[in-house]
Amino acid sequence: MSLEIKRERHGFVTVALDEHEVMVVRSACEQLGELFESRESADIVGGVAPVEVIPGVLDPFSDSGPKIRPEDPALARLLPDAYPDDADATGEFRRYSEADVLAFKRGNLQTMLGTLGDGAEPIRLDQAQVQSWMYAINDLRLTIGTRLDLEEGYGELMAALPPEDPRLPLFYLYEWLSALQDGLVRVAK
Repeated sequence: MSLEIKRERHGFVTVALDEHEVMVVRSACEQLGELFESRESADIVGGVAPVEVIPGVLDPFSDSGPKIRPEDPALARLLPDAYPDDADATGEFRRYSEADVLAFKRGNLQTMLGTLGDGAEPIRLDQAQVQSWMYAINDLRLTIGTRLDLEEGYGELMAALPPEDPRLPLFYLYEWLSALQDGLVRVAK
């Protein structure tokens, strides 16, 4: 798998992914979307769903909404505490902002999924779509990195894994997503 990312005239970027790469990225995005959905469904506090003043906008004066850090380590990495030393302030910040953060992250995933194509033709992205891809790829990398408990120098661990280790495909996906993100950053300048 070699990545081909090019900048065109008028700010467009083309990304050539083969059918297999598209399938893997699509699956990873869908799984991350399910992770976001699990957090959104956990937002029901005390058996009562958050109150919406208009569809999609929570009532800022209600006492609903998430106030605690996600139990899932990957979600906790994607939705970190705003004030690590102040649980009350973090809870209030989370209550007022988390739904918007999740909506932003979900929107980036939807943009990526909506532009992936089938691998037959290069993907043509405008600048806003490139930004959405970079955000979505970053969230995918953070999730995989958290699941693998990656630290500096993880390459040695990866090289020492036997071929049958079930973590190896995630390491490869992390590396490939890193190269894709790097390529997009380079052409987006």
